[in-house]
Amino acid sequence: LFFICQLILAIFMPFQTTLPFQHSNNCFIFFATATNDAPYGMINRVLTDCEYVGINVGSELSDAFNAMDEATEFDIRVHSDYVVEHTGFAGFLQSGTWKNTALTANKQSAPALQKKGGWNGRNNVGSSSYWALENKWVYLMGDSTMRQIWAAFQNPLQNREFEKNAKEWAREKCIKQLPHRKSHPIGQYFDDEGWGAPHKCALNEVTCHLPGFGADGKVTWDWKHFPYEDYDEWVFGDTGVWSANASEHRPDILVIQMTLHTCVHALDPHRDGHYNASMIQKHEEDVGKLMRAVKSAVDRPPKKTTVIVMTGGRNFLKGNDPRANRCQWRLNRIAAHEAHLQGFPVFEREEIEHRLLFKSEFSPYHKNMNTHIHLDIPGPQIISTALLAMVACIARNGSDSVGTNPLLPIPTAIGA
Repeated sequence: LFFICQLILAIFMPFQTTLPFQHSNNCFIFFATATNDAPYGMINRVLTDCEYVGINVGSELSDAFNAMDEATEFDIRVHSDYVVEHTGFAGFLQSGTWKNTALTANKQSAPALQKKGGWNGRNNVGSSSYWALENKWVYLMGDSTMRQIWAAFQNPLQNREFEKNAKEWAREKCIKQLPHRKSHPIGQYFDDEGWGAPHKCALNEVTCHLPGFGADGKVTWDWKHFPYEDYDEWVFGDTGVWSANASEHRPDILVIQMTLHTCVHALDPHRDGHYNASMIQKHEEDVGKLMRAVKSAVDRPPKKTTVIVMTGGRNFLKGNDPRANRCQWRLNRIAAHEAHLQGFPVFEREEIEHRLLFKSEFSPYHKNMNTHIHLDIPGPQIISTALLAMVACIARNGSDSVGTNPLLPIPTAIGA
């Protein structure tokens, strides 16, 4: 069967055809995943496939953004036909190039391509590429880079102005996490936690709820600082969001990210640049504690929450201090392993952003985009689209019968 698959690919590959069973032009992947419904080790076949879907869609979009050489203007790059058609959460792309022409770089109608991609789903969610989010409570738990994803999720529902001002909006309008966490007054240092002034992370200690996709949809951003804190004890405890009261409404989708700030504060200026190794070690151990708490919470009846663990982005911390970057990348692998131990799939944000930034990270001549902790457009939109692809894949549960949107011409599509 493997050699038959290879023969079929040899026939169809010249025409760039995506076969119905394909996740890539690779027979090894097909036979590894399509012939075995049993768990491979820690997660099952469907979740394994869906991890691949997420990283594949993110890489495809990143490659399309980077495809043109370094003489290409950013406006042309972000308005290529492929990026406009296949990137969700990006209504601003419909304005087109150069002073709102509504045209792509190749003089195609940007609104028409967005519609073709299924991204005009504000009023008809079920027949759009956002179908997997219809009437779902999406709970995004993480730091300010996760707030960017929450803001991007609002783009189809509000406008680009909200996305650009989400930081200020969240700090002013959202619910304080007190009394469920220790108070962190601005200007103080918290030796027992290893962080504090001059950082102002406490301004972000909020929970934000906004309407989501569909009449009953909701999108939440909940600030998360370190892997396991007092706030996590409440959120995942008997009286928290996943309380022991089975009649209370619970999130349908939980996406959780927790690795960046450990490494930011491990090289805190308060410590004169000394590496806080004991803090790192404790937080590495706390990752498993968090995953076990999440598992216990979502397993309380009625079980309904899909959990996705997101790795921290490809952030260059403390002026590219290699210790901080290695800390982040190591914690990501620990988080992925601990997630798999509990049966949770992993969304590889770090690697997608690596793909997005590889022409920009170290080039002395040109950067396709800035390499800040908070990525410029279309970074958050690409990450959000790839995450949506993973969510849709899990919702399909191995079936092609869920949803009404046709397959998008991308190797692993969001549509069903």
